[in-house]
Amino acid sequence: MCITCDNQMQSTFWLDLTHRLLEQFTIDDFLSCLQQQLTIHPSLCQVALLINTSQSLHWHGVTPASQGINDSFLLENGPLHQIQTTHQPVQLTANAYQQRYPALYQAIELPDFHYYVGLPLANGQGGYHLCELFSQQPFEPIELLRHTLSIAMAHLQSHVQLRSEQQQLCQQRDDFHLLVNVTNSVLAQRDINQVIKQIAQEIHRYFAIDAITITLPAQRAQQIISYSTFFYHDQQINDCQQQALDAHTPSKQVFTSAKSCVYTLRAHAPANERSAADQKLFELWPAPSHQLGLIPISFAGKVCGVLQIAHGPVQGFADNKLKLLEQIAERVGIAIDNARAYQQIKGLKEKLVHENHYLSEQIDQMDHQFNQIIGRSSAIGEVLKQIEIVAKTNCSVLLLGETGTGKELFAKAIHQLSPRAKQRMVKMNCAAMPAGLLESDLFGHEKGAFTGASNSRIGRFELAHESSLFLDEIGDMPIELQPKLLRVLQEKEFERVGGNKLINVDVRLIAATNRDLKLMVEDKTFRSDLFYRLNVFPVRLPPLRERLEDIPTLVKFFTFKAARRLGREINSIPANVLQQLQQHPWPGNVRELENVVERAVLLSPGRELCLPSELNLQGAFNPAPINRPVVAPLDMQQGHQYQQIIQALKATNGIVAGPRGAAQKLGIKRTTLLSRMKRLGIDKQAVLEEQF
Repeated sequence: MCITCDNQMQSTFWLDLTHRLLEQFTIDDFLSCLQQQLTIHPSLCQVALLINTSQSLHWHGVTPASQGINDSFLLENGPLHQIQTTHQPVQLTANAYQQRYPALYQAIELPDFHYYVGLPLANGQGGYHLCELFSQQPFEPIELLRHTLSIAMAHLQSHVQLRSEQQQLCQQRDDFHLLVNVTNSVLAQRDINQVIKQIAQEIHRYFAIDAITITLPAQRAQQIISYSTFFYHDQQINDCQQQALDAHTPSKQVFTSAKSCVYTLRAHAPANERSAADQKLFELWPAPSHQLGLIPISFAGKVCGVLQIAHGPVQGFADNKLKLLEQIAERVGIAIDNARAYQQIKGLKEKLVHENHYLSEQIDQMDHQFNQIIGRSSAIGEVLKQIEIVAKTNCSVLLLGETGTGKELFAKAIHQLSPRAKQRMVKMNCAAMPAGLLESDLFGHEKGAFTGASNSRIGRFELAHESSLFLDEIGDMPIELQPKLLRVLQEKEFERVGGNKLINVDVRLIAATNRDLKLMVEDKTFRSDLFYRLNVFPVRLPPLRERLEDIPTLVKFFTFKAARRLGREINSIPANVLQQLQQHPWPGNVRELENVVERAVLLSPGRELCLPSELNLQGAFNPAPINRPVVAPLDMQQGHQYQQIIQALKATNGIVAGPRGAAQKLGIKRTTLLSRMKRLGIDKQAVLEEQF
């Protein structure tokens, strides 16, 4: 009866042990439960488990294993190797265990025991776990305990594996949702600044990262632009700077290798290894060092930027976090490329609209322009030689000449002979545009830059990118706008009115003026540095009075052009008409000649060109003598000044000062005008008598 009761108690014990072990879901709980259940055995000292997986070995015991015990140590210095080979339990006395495994005996803090039992537990992967029992007396029954533990360990292993797979699936689901949210968030933005700002906010929200910097190549070679965002005490700090891309910076290494890395940046690192964003990181969170995560931003198989992240409080970066950020960086590359493409399309669309508007203006003016350079005189030949030389270069050209000498026509010739001829030349008259709108027309403006700026607009410099820009009457440009023009010519970059973004352009400038820029520099009405920048290759266009032999050819051309346009038939030009026209001084030069010929065509009664008496050319050719002071012969430059002052005095009826005076019209001071009149021997009264 006692034996039966004992057997029932044993069966109940093993059944209860099995049930309790099957309810455990972690190794530590399993070991604690086993230790607690086996306390029925009075001689038991300790139970330990050596978990053998395909990746590594793990020792579990009530007393923690000492540091420095690795897989190879356990295999070489413990009983697991014997169990793996024989598949049989190992039973040893304490002395035998110490003699056979001395290194393990010393490395692991073992209880005071007399007997050791090692039970092999199949792990389902062709290997075995090891359950170790340390006791004061021999432990029985070994096989029944082995069988029970094998079943419980198999169940526990399956549960752990399923839970691990479930956690992986949940993590993958969360990562997928994160990628979808980030992708939708950043792709919805079209402005690159908004894209980068949104990326920084999303990364900070999901990863609690406080410092995010996105580095992109700038338009200039060996230059980068960095967009940095810092989240400091619930405050978002945006910082955008541009700097040279140094070969020693970590970002440069990622650009080259296209691989992510974790870089430790120390506070005493050399300056060439620290960007402005790194400096800001140490300012906000002082520390001996910061750990940076550097991730390449790629698109279409090419690195187009670098994502740099750092925690404010010093922390590390887990591998799974970097891998997820690498996937985010791929979406960032797509978003940045889309934003750039959108901006480029938007810019091209604006440029097309402005080009269409500009071309419409030019078509309206086409009837009043020359379609070729006409003339075979030596003066014109010399000019054409200079144009042929300078046209093939990219240097600035300054066309000097009186009004009506065809400066725009020669500017077109320079452009057509240059490598930029495939692009349309953009032109602008600085004197025809109000000073307040001149800057906007030249450089463009952003929306809301000033009253009436309801939309952004690109300027002439952007229209002339990779082409030529012709600025006529450059001497009339306001002096306050001249420094900005000088900056464009020197740095090849500018900002729109009301904007803060640098725009790089490649423009070949052709300027023209009928004013004496040297004297304007002396009078402080034109900047000397801009003058020297424009005066790289000056070309003087001869006035019509210096190329009288070209007048017959010009008259024939203008006659047939005007006749065709006005619906008249003129097929003859008398020689005396040509002689009369050659005797005129033509202060208005070729433009004045064209206007006279057009009027003559309109008033000619037949098919022969006539100069009607209404034109009063004869009186103009033989003016009555006027008593003028005797002055020395004027050189070419003084002659030009002389003509300008005479015309200004005639236009203002001899008024020198005041808002309607000749000085205001010439753009100089009253005292300057009076001194020049005295030097050139100009008598105001004599000029007025000559006029009337």
